[in-house]
Amino acid sequence: MNSKTKIFSLLFLSVIIILVGAFLLSYQKKIFVFLGAEPAINENRTTFLLFGKTGKIIGWNMAPDLTDSIILVDYRPKIGAMNLVSLPRDLYINVDGDKFKLNEVAKRNKIDGFLKQLPEITGLSTDKYIVVDVDILKMVVDNLGGIDMNLSSPAIDRASGFTMEAGNRHLSGDQTIWLVRNRYAPEGDFFREKNQHQIIQAIIDKFKKMSYLSKTRFIFKMAPELGKLDTNINFQEIIPMAEKLSNPRFNDIVLDFNIGLLESKSELINASSSAYILVPKAGEGDYNEIRNYIQNRLER
Repeated sequence: MNSKTKIFSLLFLSVIIILVGAFLLSYQKKIFVFLGAEPAINENRTTFLLFGKTGKIIGWNMAPDLTDSIILVDYRPKIGAMNLVSLPRDLYINVDGDKFKLNEVAKRNKIDGFLKQLPEITGLSTDKYIVVDVDILKMVVDNLGGIDMNLSSPAIDRASGFTMEAGNRHLSGDQTIWLVRNRYAPEGDFFREKNQHQIIQAIIDKFKKMSYLSKTRFIFKMAPELGKLDTNINFQEIIPMAEKLSNPRFNDIVLDFNIGLLESKSELINASSSAYILVPKAGEGDYNEIRNYIQNRLER
């Protein structure tokens, strides 16, 4: 591998983790449910499912194996659009006859099975995924010197009493993790999903503005952590895309209650307890309306 290829490889590894804001190898068989579906990674499209996993190092250890941030990243380099589709963590799914909430998919080792269902839910197909621990996100933000974002409404943590007022904010790594995890707002989980999208944008924007030398230092400093990512992506496939990632236009898609396609219910999980879940209003397992909504909102 020549030196230029090595640099692009490292750059793309950095870009992937940067896509997290949020929350950023065995090659599995491609699943194309709809006619005309494109490969998940080519010069026209890069699509993967991003899971944000609760951290163990910084104290978010109540349920360290759950992935409460699930974002479908769909980048279209030819038009400069990056679609960010958040899938609700409480979405009740059925994978190979096993029913559970979406945030349990990694814990149950069902990621590959869920990816086969992704086209039915979203109309987009991919067999690629990345699982990122929020502790790595903290290191990314701190090594960038913090990020800037505009918080649309105040965020309050009922447990600790910590409050972040609305407006322009410069966030440290700890503050970023707190914000992507906080859901104590009128919109609940949907509040943090929207903040996660903003944080992804803020991290990419900060990285873009850095000098070439600063970017190189950042990449090499983060490389050991990036190598620990749980992913099935062969980054050599998408080095050409990394060269084109300059100033993407973000398109945020959040499946909140405002779209009128989801409803909440209580599901009995054992003889003595139940759990809050989300299901399509059209009926459990009927994703036609949700898929059409996402498809109509995509930029491509």
